[in-house]
Amino acid sequence: MLESCPNSQEMMTDRNLAHLTWPEIRDLEKANACVVLPIGAIEQHGPHLPVLTDTLLVEHTLELALERLPESAQVWRLPALNYGKSNEHLGFPGTFTLSAATLMAVLRDIGSSVKASGFTRLVLINSHGGNRATLEIMARDLHAELGLMVFNVFPPALVPDPIETPALERQYGIHAGDWETSLVLALEPQWVKLERADRSFPDFPQGPVTLTTSGAGVAWLSRDWTTSGTFGDATVASAERGNIRLEPMVARLSEVLEQICTFEVKL
Repeated sequence: MLESCPNSQEMMTDRNLAHLTWPEIRDLEKANACVVLPIGAIEQHGPHLPVLTDTLLVEHTLELALERLPESAQVWRLPALNYGKSNEHLGFPGTFTLSAATLMAVLRDIGSSVKASGFTRLVLINSHGGNRATLEIMARDLHAELGLMVFNVFPPALVPDPIETPALERQYGIHAGDWETSLVLALEPQWVKLERADRSFPDFPQGPVTLTTSGAGVAWLSRDWTTSGTFGDATVASAERGNIRLEPMVARLSEVLEQICTFEVKL
């Protein structure tokens, strides 16, 4: 005996587009809907975090945000794109990277498929800083080429860090430090080897040129500035600190996704 098709309430509880059949996707209400593509990376994250960290964080953050949406919000997620542009971490075993050209080609093909399925809004939700420049380029290209409304979302930048941290951590704690380690401890503590956590900051020259995005930056590879792969102080991380950070970020992401569903470009 064939199982009955899921009703609309069951589908919205799941919100995973890949779990539906093609007729179900064809019949979805698309005028006020968006498709979300989570994008992570497989790359070194110090001696204490798994190389899956970025994908793990984007998946969990998105799922928690989807759970908060009202049933009426037509937000549909795709399976995560696990690989990103991570060549800044080459030289550390376990980093598996796409070139910018490959990532752009994959996003163009997925965007074309989103358009062919009848949707008009695509959300690129990303947890890896090294993906950001490529995603910004592709968001505009997909909008120009396909007429899609394309949104870039980087959850770590949605809200200020609610925990006061030292200036050194605020400036250089950009990878596998307190912030990321605490989040993984809150979400998947079994993947953290806390006994191996380290404190590592780059000996970066003081002045107007900075390591992170600013008016004057420099291209860098992680092996230029660290031998462990860590940028920051992972030794202070805790699940409690992770949960304090997670709550406002998830709440804000849920608000962003709900607004995107009905966002329109108006002249």
